[in-house]
Amino acid sequence: MKKLLFLSSLALVFAATHVTAQTTAGQQSYGATFTQAPSVITPARVQYIMQKKDQEEVQLGGFISEVCQKEGCWIRLRTDLNRADDILVKMKDHAFVLPKDLAGRKAVVNGTLVKKIQSVAEQKHYLEDAGASAEELAKITQPKETYVMQATGVIVYDK
Repeated sequence: MKKLLFLSSLALVFAATHVTAQTTAGQQSYGATFTQAPSVITPARVQYIMQKKDQEEVQLGGFISEVCQKEGCWIRLRTDLNRADDILVKMKDHAFVLPKDLAGRKAVVNGTLVKKIQSVAEQKHYLEDAGASAEELAKITQPKETYVMQATGVIVYDK
């Protein structure tokens, strides 16, 4: 019940905002502009949404937990700052990048959510981009099933 109440509240907050291509009071848009849907899903709902699908066009909302520190070409989005349910969000075709200092901020991402198997090399690549130590990299020994969002547009909200 608490999850449902939280998700409903989050959807209402995100639905109250109209997106523009420029900086507006309290938000910045990157990539292709889009109109925010009334129902934005959170990373906590991804497994449920993707049970019988390999990909889905969605708007994903949550908090940015991590940003690629090499060029801003990917972020990790989570339901809330205290929940480690991160979804990797890649900027589709590297068409745009995000500032590297966005961790902790709310965002809504528009694009395609894809279920995939992430190789050991790819997992290590993302950890290297995030500045992981050699010990952390050595722990990666198996491919894993994961979800990746291919973003066409991102709205980042001010703190």
